Amino acid sequence: MKIIFTYKSGSTLLAVLVLYILIMSGCQKQPQFKYEYDNPGSQLGVSALAFVQSTDSLSMLAQAISIAGLGDFYSGNDLHTFIAPTNEAFGKYLTANKYVNIAAVPVPILRNVLLYHIVKNKTVFSDTTYNQRNNPVAFETENGQWMYLSRNNNYQGMINEGTNKSWTISISNLEPTNGAIHIVPELVYFSARTGGGAPEMPLASDTIYAIQDAYTNGGGLSTTNYGLNPLLRSKNVDNTGEYDRKIYMMFDLNDIATTGQLRKASIEVGVSFTAAKGLRLYLYNVPDTSWSERTLNWSNAPAAGATPIASLVTSKVSDFKWDCTGFIAAQLVKPRKIAILIDGDPRGDETNDLISKENAANKPPRLVTTFSSGNSTLAMGMNEGLAVAKGGVKVLTSSVLKMEGAAHEDITYKLVSVPAKGWLITGSTILTTGSTFTQLDLDVNNIVYVHGNADNSGDKFKISVSDPDGGIIDPFDFNITIQ
Repeated sequence: MKIIFTYKSGSTLLAVLVLYILIMSGCQKQPQFKYEYDNPGSQLGVSALAFVQSTDSLSMLAQAISIAGLGDFYSGNDLHTFIAPTNEAFGKYLTANKYVNIAAVPVPILRNVLLYHIVKNKTVFSDTTYNQRNNPVAFETENGQWMYLSRNNNYQGMINEGTNKSWTISISNLEPTNGAIHIVPELVYFSARTGGGAPEMPLASDTIYAIQDAYTNGGGLSTTNYGLNPLLRSKNVDNTGEYDRKIYMMFDLNDIATTGQLRKASIEVGVSFTAAKGLRLYLYNVPDTSWSERTLNWSNAPAAGATPIASLVTSKVSDFKWDCTGFIAAQLVKPRKIAILIDGDPRGDETNDLISKENAANKPPRLVTTFSSGNSTLAMGMNEGLAVAKGGVKVLTSSVLKMEGAAHEDITYKLVSVPAKGWLITGSTILTTGSTFTQLDLDVNNIVYVHGNADNSGDKFKISVSDPDGGIIDPFDFNITIQ
């Protein structure tokens, strides 16, 4: 499949240039990751700016470059790699951020968006750098963050593979006189992973098992008790008939011996059979805990709350696990017996047979909890402030703002007030009052300050800090100097 662009000068059509073979699924891939051009020398012969301005599908990028005042980057002699979003990409961005057109985007924010799309080095995917597939290589962009470039097993160029958000390049290896161009169907941004770090505080786990479990069956079996059955059966056909089944289980939270700050709680149970339709399987709280598995049936079963406390999507797994940390944390304020109902998607007609406590398979219903000590040592580490050029962009890092005493993914900053003369941005999102980010976000350069270019007077924002073990640092100012 070939993509045709036209170059125009005034009203004169200069050339029809068949640029590139689109590397998408179903399109022929070139051997040894080589790409063919129909034009001699495999070069565009014009600057990146001339190419953008002469390509109809990049007209919104050309407009953005002009408004942001970044023409020198695209027309200069310094070599760069230009990630070029299509008109479709800009349309998605404008819709997502509720801008009526490109002119409505604040110029400093538009500049930051485009500067991230300019890599400081020239790189094409036929370089030996990309001999190894699925191996992201870091490059610095003109906004100070990093972009990871790689190629996948299908010989497609990738942006930020392995981070929280990645993109597949639709057209690669266009070579203007001042670097390389790769075309993308969406605007891209930096969002490094912020999970999986090792906790700095010791954690202790505790597991308790259901003291009661049974299922109930509707219709003609509504008075039958299944308390000693080795299976706990769930199915929601029409919520009243012969084939409708609901699961009940009960736990005594007084059986939890570990103390401290609850970090995670999950209800887990072994799976004997699941139709695995990819439907939701819900947990509900049952306020009445006076029932017994030996007498429970459809007719006398207590009602559950209307709102689920947790859910999962069914799949072929050996155990179902529901994260119910928030619900259990609230119940531990005054430990007591709790009862749980498991029910499927209404009218989903999905069979799920789980392991009861009477089953020899030894995967009975259980509540698995993880605690930390509850003794926080959260403390101020660094608050150095930031120096930013007028109208400029600066990455906010742990070299200027850092708290200590907890795992970095657990140190949460909350914006009490936002900058008055600029914006804090993560990914493509502008942070507002009440927004949060973590110390790990600062460690991996996920937060950017963009100055609004109004004047040279200083700026600031106010933040508070907390961690899950009860540590709190009262609101304080982070100062920004405009140079």
